[in-house]
Amino acid sequence: MDNEKVKIIVTVGPASDSEAVLKKLILNGVNTFRLNFSHGSPEYFSRVIRIIRDLRSRLNKNVSIFLDLPGPKIRTGILPNGKLNILENKKYTLGLNGDIPVLGGVLSGIPLKGKISLSDGKIELKPIKRVKNGLLAKALNSGLLLNNQSLNADGLNYEKTYPTEKDRAGIKFGLNQGITTFALSFVSKKEDITNVRKLVGKDSILIAKIERESALNNFDGIAGVSNVIMIARGDLGLNIDIVRLPLVQRKLIREANKRSIPVITATQVLESMIRNPIPTRAEVSDAFMAIMDGTDAIMLSEETAIGDYPVKAVDTLRRLIDFNYKKLAPSRYKIGSEEDALIDEVASLSENTKIRNIVIQTEDGKNAFRLSRYHTDANIFAITKKANIADLLTFGRNVIPILAQDIHTGLKIIKRNYSVDKAIMVYDVPQGKKSKSSIEILKI
Repeated sequence: MDNEKVKIIVTVGPASDSEAVLKKLILNGVNTFRLNFSHGSPEYFSRVIRIIRDLRSRLNKNVSIFLDLPGPKIRTGILPNGKLNILENKKYTLGLNGDIPVLGGVLSGIPLKGKISLSDGKIELKPIKRVKNGLLAKALNSGLLLNNQSLNADGLNYEKTYPTEKDRAGIKFGLNQGITTFALSFVSKKEDITNVRKLVGKDSILIAKIERESALNNFDGIAGVSNVIMIARGDLGLNIDIVRLPLVQRKLIREANKRSIPVITATQVLESMIRNPIPTRAEVSDAFMAIMDGTDAIMLSEETAIGDYPVKAVDTLRRLIDFNYKKLAPSRYKIGSEEDALIDEVASLSENTKIRNIVIQTEDGKNAFRLSRYHTDANIFAITKKANIADLLTFGRNVIPILAQDIHTGLKIIKRNYSVDKAIMVYDVPQGKKSKSSIEILKI
C-alpha cells in the first residue's frame, strides 16, 4: 500500500534528479516532490517534472508536485567558483561586486551593531563599516558558502510588493507546466496569499510558509485563505528567538489541526544525513515529536537535494513513521458544525467497530481533512473527480486520494489496488445547491 500515514515530501536537486533515484524515492514512500524555484533553471525543472509524471503513471502512485516560490527572501549571488570558504576572523565585502555578491541596496538598513546570518545561520558575520554599494564584515565562524544562500539580518530592505517579480515568473512557468500547487515564502498577512490567488486562480493550491514574526501575529488570517500550512523552521528560527521554536511549532500544528488544514513540518529534519548514512539521535527524536504533535507531513530539504544519501534519508523517515504513527492517541475536537458532527460519528464508529478503512466522497477535501485530524489509524480513501483536490489530498495524514469521475469507479479502484472488502462509507450527495451526507458500513 502507498504511504498513507504521515506524508513524506522531498526536495529535488542534483542528488535526486535522475530517473533512477526518483523511482527509488517514490517506491520508498515519497508522496510529494518540492521544486525550489530559488535553485535551478526552467529547463531543469521541466525535465524533472516530465520524469516524475512519467514515473507516477508507470508506477501508478499518488504523487504530487509543488513549486516553492522564493518570496521576498534575500539571497547571496553567484560565486566565481560556485563556493567560497569563509574563514573565522577574516574580513569580507558584501555587495554587488563584493566577495559575497548581494544586491547592495538591500544592505543599507543593517545596523553596524547587528549580525548577519548566511546559509540558514550556518555562517555569521559582524558588520564593521559601510563601503561603496555594501558592507565590510568579519566572519565570526568558518564555513562553506555556496551560491544563492539565504541572508538574514535586522534592517534588511525587503521588497514591498507581494508576489515579487521572480515569484510571478515562477507562477507563469508553473502554470504553463500544469503545476497548480505553489508554496509562498515569507508571507506576512492574508493579503499576500489573496494577491497570489488572483494570479493562479481559485482552484490552485497555496501553501503558506510561516517564517516571520508577522506571519505568527497574522496566523488566523493567513490560515483562513491558505490550503496548507508549512512550518519553515530554518528561517523562522532565525527570525524569532530560537528558544521559542519548539512551542511555536507545536502551537502551529495544533492550530492547523483545529482548522482541518494540512500542516507540514520542514527544515533540518535529518540534516546530518546530508553527509552521514545515519541521523543523529536528536534528529530522530525531533521528527518523532512532530509526528506525536500531529503534523500531516514532514519535508526533507538538503538531505535529498544535495545530500550523499537521499534514498537512505527517505527510508529512515519512512521507517520512523511506520513504527511510531499508531502511538499517537486519537484526538477529539469541539463540534462546531453539522459536518464536524458527522465526522466525529465516523471516527467513533471506526474505533468501536475496528473497521480500519473509511471511504469519503469529497468535492473539496474538507471532510477528509476533518477526519484526518482525529489521528485515527484507519485508512482514509478520499474519492474526488477533481485533479487539483486529489493533489491537495496527498498532504493529508492517513489520506489516500482516489481520482475517479464517480463513486462506483472509485470503489472499484480501491478494491482492485488496495484489497479492501469492507469500509465505512461517507456519502456526500449533491442536492441542488446543497448536499446531503450519510454514513453506512459497506462491503466493497
